[in-house]
Amino acid sequence: MSTIRRKSIGRSKKLLLLLLLILSLSAIVFPRTWTGGLISLVQWIVPFQDAATVGVDALSNLGEVRTSTVSCEAYESLEREKLAAEHYASALAARVEDLEGEVALLSATRLWSVAGQRLGAFGRLIPARVISQDVLPWRSSRLLNAGSVQGVKNGAAVTSQMFTVDRGEKEGLHNGLAILLGEVLIGEIEQTGTHTSRVKLLSDLSVQRKVRIGRWTGDQFVLVDRYFWMTGRGSGRMEIRDVERKDVEMGVILVGDTVLSDPQSESLPAAMTIGKIAEASEDRDNPLFAILTIASAVPDEMLRRVYIYDPQLDAP
Repeated sequence: MSTIRRKSIGRSKKLLLLLLLILSLSAIVFPRTWTGGLISLVQWIVPFQDAATVGVDALSNLGEVRTSTVSCEAYESLEREKLAAEHYASALAARVEDLEGEVALLSATRLWSVAGQRLGAFGRLIPARVISQDVLPWRSSRLLNAGSVQGVKNGAAVTSQMFTVDRGEKEGLHNGLAILLGEVLIGEIEQTGTHTSRVKLLSDLSVQRKVRIGRWTGDQFVLVDRYFWMTGRGSGRMEIRDVERKDVEMGVILVGDTVLSDPQSESLPAAMTIGKIAEASEDRDNPLFAILTIASAVPDEMLRRVYIYDPQLDAP
């Protein structure tokens, strides 16, 4: 009798394992739109996932402290502040050009009134941590430890939390736009659960986004007088195609130029830095055009903490 019971239990375990294996394979094979509902079924493991991520980061930071000096930390902090200031100034320059035709005198401050609203007075930043990567290498996404309970919505813009992280989360929430524009746009929320959300990075193959290109000339940030389309190429890569080759040869567009998001995007109050042009190569299919390779200002492997921008709610 006991032998029959043991065999029955053994078969039940095998069936359970087989069922879990089938569910896992279906989540990998089927599109995310089909398996999106599964994100809500695994919310109970989020605290454990989050705790494990925090532990790994703590051990990593401990190792860094042992091998670094105070002067090195101070230098890195100053370097982050310098880059944040450059991002912020570039974004404001794009915003100024966007509004020049509507406003006679523009002060370029974050509290300037536009269409009856004050820039920086609406919207809030929701701090979040990256707790896992996508299991499929050809999809560029990350799982975050903030979901609908915190007010995260599909389509919300997601930025880095690296250059202004020293100011603290509290200041980030109170000084929304100033913190936002100092950071880097990395993607948007494509899927939310109660306690988690999934951000699709700009390097994902499905991404197509209108962008602008500019560079610092002396003490001025100068924008190229047209828009471009940037596409994700997977594995952290982004490209801009259909760029006239003569613009590259004549120096209108150069390696090192800054790529900004569309200043008229509804998901953001102003343009944000995306990255820089890392390479300009000839399009083999059409020699009259060039292909620009874009490097994000924050490499994917360095994404640990992020901000989710919610444009609908007033900042505290």
